[in-house]
Amino acid sequence: MGARAGRADLHIHTTLSDGAATPAQVAGVLARGDLDVAAVTDHDSVEGALRVRELLRGRGPEIVVGAEISSADGHLLALFIERDVPEGRGAAETVELIHEQGGLAIAAHPYFPICSLGDLAARVAFDGVEVANGTPLGELANRRARRRLGRAARARLGGSDAHVLGAVGHVTTRFPGRSGADLRAAIERGETWPAFDWGRHLAIAPGHVLRMAWLMLGELAAPRRRPEVAAPGSTLKRSAQTVEQK
Repeated sequence: MGARAGRADLHIHTTLSDGAATPAQVAGVLARGDLDVAAVTDHDSVEGALRVRELLRGRGPEIVVGAEISSADGHLLALFIERDVPEGRGAAETVELIHEQGGLAIAAHPYFPICSLGDLAARVAFDGVEVANGTPLGELANRRARRRLGRAARARLGGSDAHVLGAVGHVTTRFPGRSGADLRAAIERGETWPAFDWGRHLAIAPGHVLRMAWLMLGELAAPRRRPEVAAPGSTLKRSAQTVEQK
């Protein structure tokens, strides 16, 4: 029998952005869980990941420092970084900035209704695409990502997008090996695949739905980003543009 494939949750939030759980609470759940690798990806900041890594101090899964970057074209994940990546730039420029740090750039939830890249995820040099995202009611968007982008993606990834503790680890990326280095090598070779725990997904859905609804209302009510923040020629995709894509 072959060795067990590694399990990584590559999309976790804390209270240092819009998660409901503190870095200490996330660290506690990770220490008691069975993940091999976990990426903490607060919005536009690596601080949450650095704090969780320090709190664990070698217990639990290996922590990949990351962030979910608010590019001018939609959200994307930066993994294996140690410093903040500027927000508000175009997706292509943001990917270049991540690569300059030696990190990997992942197209996050590309067909969700807001803050997503849509078909642009296929035209920018991403290292992988999140084709399985644990956000409640995101099943159709996940299916579209698999059908439109899955075959062409350099790597197919999964992440819980946990904003509540119960969601951590219920959607994962599987890979040969057990370490962060093994995970990175698997992403670069395109040897990863997503896994979805449907039982947990349904069990945590009510609390996660409430949290995500509150966050979406806040996103819609927030002032629009001033145009000069974005790189020349870049525009923030609106909900309707993404929904109209087929």
